[in-house]
Amino acid sequence: MRFSTITKSFVRTSIVLVGVVVLTSVSIDATDSFRSSQSALSILARKFTTPGCSSGTVSMNSGEKTLCVDSYEASVGVGCPVVEPQSDIDTATNANDIHCKPVSQSGKKPWRFVTEVQADQLCARAGKRLLTTQEWYLAARGTPDSASSCNTNGSLQTTGSLPTCISGIGAFDMVGNVWELVTGTVVNGMLEGEMLPSPGYVAAVYTNGVAQKTEHEPNVIYNKDYFWSDASGTFALMRGGYYGSGEDGGMYSAHADIVQNFSGGALGFRCVQTL
Repeated sequence: MRFSTITKSFVRTSIVLVGVVVLTSVSIDATDSFRSSQSALSILARKFTTPGCSSGTVSMNSGEKTLCVDSYEASVGVGCPVVEPQSDIDTATNANDIHCKPVSQSGKKPWRFVTEVQADQLCARAGKRLLTTQEWYLAARGTPDSASSCNTNGSLQTTGSLPTCISGIGAFDMVGNVWELVTGTVVNGMLEGEMLPSPGYVAAVYTNGVAQKTEHEPNVIYNKDYFWSDASGTFALMRGGYYGSGEDGGMYSAHADIVQNFSGGALGFRCVQTL
């Protein structure tokens, strides 16, 4: 009986000591990392309650926000009436089916023939939204700008078919394959309070990567990317180039002169979620 009592006491003491060691270790780590701003328990609680990015997305910090950016250009999900849309009418057919959602998966044809409004609604169907101009640029940084790495001089490819066409955060095909719609309306040459330059080769950019200055000759600093604009009218914005852009396409390439209901075979989209 005495041996059993001693054993139980020893086990309880060991458990307590292990708990103290674990909490002390976490507390020290928290002190080093957060300058004592959080307790060990609060850090543990946050680890268990903060959601992470789901499969098919990559995490990106934007200010104080954590974003889950789709790793791949949006494609048609399982159960959609039209497997590969060939018009905005096909896209509308899919959008009118509550079970049809865009997905971010490798090895699928990008969802094309979609207008900005349709793309925004489809992202919402998946609990996401279109990227802003700033978010798109942050997600695209680090992507190689060459036909050997990205699909800018060929034909439409499935998502992720070129493993070298990847950005710094791990997003594929942000240069080439299909143009990508982003939020933001261009009104009489103005975007988000900034005046856009006339069409030409990118020679300087704003903090969101959109052209601030253009020139008549290609600029190697900006990978010979081209910028399209119109000083009069209301337009949507697409970025990155497509499979036939050649040297004109790239991270700084953008069309700021497409009508808001435009859709086509070289235009797609990508979604993002804010945690």
